[in-house]
Amino acid sequence: MMDVAIAGIGELPQGRLEGLTPMMLHERLARLALADAGLTLADVDAILTLSPRADPYLMHATALAEYLRIRPPIAFTMEVGGAAPAAMVDHARMLVQTGAARTVLVVAADMPLSVVSRNAYVQTLAEVGPVHPDLERPFGPSVPSMFGMVARRYMHCYGATDEDLAAVALHDRRAAASHPNAHFRAPLDLAQYRASRWIAEPLRLLDCSPVSDGGGAVVVTSLKRARDCARAPVKVLGAGFAMGHMHLSAAQSLTTFQAGAALDRALAMAGATREDIDVALVYDCFSIALLINVEDLGFAPKGEAGRAFRDGHFARDGRLPVNTHGGLLSHGYPGRAASFGNLVEAVVQVRGEARDRQVDDARIALVHGMGGLFATHGVLLVGKP
Repeated sequence: MMDVAIAGIGELPQGRLEGLTPMMLHERLARLALADAGLTLADVDAILTLSPRADPYLMHATALAEYLRIRPPIAFTMEVGGAAPAAMVDHARMLVQTGAARTVLVVAADMPLSVVSRNAYVQTLAEVGPVHPDLERPFGPSVPSMFGMVARRYMHCYGATDEDLAAVALHDRRAAASHPNAHFRAPLDLAQYRASRWIAEPLRLLDCSPVSDGGGAVVVTSLKRARDCARAPVKVLGAGFAMGHMHLSAAQSLTTFQAGAALDRALAMAGATREDIDVALVYDCFSIALLINVEDLGFAPKGEAGRAFRDGHFARDGRLPVNTHGGLLSHGYPGRAASFGNLVEAVVQVRGEARDRQVDDARIALVHGMGGLFATHGVLLVGKP
């Protein structure tokens, strides 16, 4: 089957975006990605979106197409949570390979900070599914408290401490310092981390990703056509998916989940191994999520990711650079579109355009996304053609 590539990307600064509506934000990201590829809206014959909570259209992709004044034959709104980048790009790959589309515009954005209040957004997260309406929600847990429960279990099982959690927050902030679009770039040290207030013990404020406006867009087309576009193409190598539960009360474990199974499937499609991965962009809505996901992906033994972060193994010049853009914890968390920062950073790294963040000779990048409370996982592998 024909090779498929990402030909263009679009991203704006994450944070509070004044003067925009959700549709305006989607349009800006779409136009940025198309301009990056040297294409126009007239070239788009398929559009894929997520339904943003700040602008919940029933058929969001169709509404966006109307807003953009285009009529692509395919306009699909997908529901895949934080696993969106892998799912949306893989779906775009199949559309191109089957001939159903030639140019697929993938856009994901949300404005939970400017359009929906932070507290209302966090409350909505609990109401729409991650917290079981009958078995969990009546007892009062929020999404942060559920992650706090996972963190407490992890600490009990492996002897982890707040230094392990802090290592993640400090790692991401150091990486975000050189990213112009990151929500938080100010220096952060252990004392500041420990001074931040409790959110759901043992998780502090700086263990939690910020509520941000933002998102990203990519253009997917055939590799052959992408070679004639404005920027160096980044090949879609493989994608893999896995799920273990919907609600945490149904999970078989509170410390081991399905990210590794998703990566195994992506590697099989790509014909690659873990040793081939040069940079990993891993979902980290909370610090505990990065510790567990990095371990489940097979990059550190169980219970040892915190030490690996402290020792610099996952720094830009370490054995496997992780979250070179600052992750969700510092780059930003724009709701359902949160993991699109991971996707955009992967493309930038493979292109060799990350400047001070650039990983030497980055040929293959991993993009990991997670939906719900470790419920679903999507892994995308992209690389040099």
